[in-house]
Amino acid sequence: MNLLYRPQIRNSAIITLIFVLSFLLRFYRLGAHDFWFDEIISVSYSAVPWHNWNAPLYWILLHFWVKIFGISEFSLRFPSMLYSFLTTVIVFLLGNELFDKKTAILATLIICLSPFHLWYAQEARDYSMVLFFSVLSSYFFLLAIKENSLKGWILFAIASLFGAYTNYFYIFLIIAQFLYILYATRLRAGKAYLSFLFVAGAFSFYVPRFISKFLFVSKGFWVTKPDWQSLNIVLQNYMLGYNGTGFLYAVSSLLALTAFIILFFTAHKEKEMRRNISFCVFLLFIPIGLAFLFSKLFFSIYLNRGMLLFSPYFYLLISYAVMRLRKGVMVVGSCILILILSCGAGLYFQDYMYPPLEYHLGTYIKKPVRHILYFLNSHVKKGDLVGLTNESVMPGIDFYAKGKFSLYYLFSPKILDSSWQRQVGETQYYVPMHKITGLEFKRIWVIFSDWERSGGLDENSTAVKQWLDINLRSISNQVLDGLQVYCYERKNT
Repeated sequence: MNLLYRPQIRNSAIITLIFVLSFLLRFYRLGAHDFWFDEIISVSYSAVPWHNWNAPLYWILLHFWVKIFGISEFSLRFPSMLYSFLTTVIVFLLGNELFDKKTAILATLIICLSPFHLWYAQEARDYSMVLFFSVLSSYFFLLAIKENSLKGWILFAIASLFGAYTNYFYIFLIIAQFLYILYATRLRAGKAYLSFLFVAGAFSFYVPRFISKFLFVSKGFWVTKPDWQSLNIVLQNYMLGYNGTGFLYAVSSLLALTAFIILFFTAHKEKEMRRNISFCVFLLFIPIGLAFLFSKLFFSIYLNRGMLLFSPYFYLLISYAVMRLRKGVMVVGSCILILILSCGAGLYFQDYMYPPLEYHLGTYIKKPVRHILYFLNSHVKKGDLVGLTNESVMPGIDFYAKGKFSLYYLFSPKILDSSWQRQVGETQYYVPMHKITGLEFKRIWVIFSDWERSGGLDENSTAVKQWLDINLRSISNQVLDGLQVYCYERKNT
């Protein structure tokens, strides 16, 4: 008999191919994009990982990583790529333990292709690392519940502690896991309670720094409060990241709704699977719900990228629902699902971002900063200034320019508070538009950008350009990778 017709060998071949594809997709163009705002912050945090308010484990790792491999786009993103790849392996193990091998394979393929995961697999931030520890802890958590062994609870506690020290969003997962113990298990929970107590006690050493961050954010944070649509957007991001289209997002929502209906009836009819479905439901919806309620009642921390670590349970639920369908419908459903994910992955590698800001709050396309600098290096002369109309662009320009230019963020009082003016570093200043003429310059080169909305100029850029066109003389303009670079001089020159 042909070996490929033996289910065990065929499944092994399929999952091996998915692992290879997962690695290749994450490795592809890993260092192609220049650093963006958050990644440049990562570089600064890696220098002194214990001198910031974020959970420290990722920054400590990056600190020693940089000492060995240096600072480059490829080297700083490699740990995220590796953690993201390893996550696909653990998702397969978790899915196989919870449901069956076919469900595990489909869930692994979803996370393999997901543009949301590809995005953070290729970003020098802590999200892929905390995702890995979240899935690893849930895998040990499931084994510990089944076996109630001391070894299992120790492994769960260690993975959970690493997760809590990687990103504060992990706290929501810990709460969900604890609530699941209370709700769904009939075992003698002494070992389980001790493992949670160990995690809480070990994390308590960092509580003062956590409280400092908490109090700082509570005074006002840039993240807007979520609404009910925000919950749907999280699930849409799980499928298509920031790179879908209106049609693809709508189809993904319809598929998710259909899957949840199937799961509801399955859990009602098959009591033996109810606990496993509940496991994923608890670890998916309780953390998202807690983040949502906290943001509504207190101050907003609701960021889609923070929800990344809860996404594997969504994929497991969707996959199990598809596997419950009759064979012909299951094949069609799987093909539609894979097609949607493949479209999203293709749009990700084409650097497409869905325009509505609520779909990618706090995130924008990584633009080629060094290309702009090549142009500025050959055109900016002594006495010239460089202005930008998007605050997020400034760290990238300053990082690659290494302080060569006098940089200013120009903003319109119509858009922002005109009384807001603060110095950032030695060469970066925030200047209201009406004070531009008070600066000393022969010429000012202004970069008008669409970095957040991926189409046309943003509102601030439009307002600043209108003011400059009226009050200064435009002497040249250039379009570089979709960014408009204008040069102005005073009208009386």
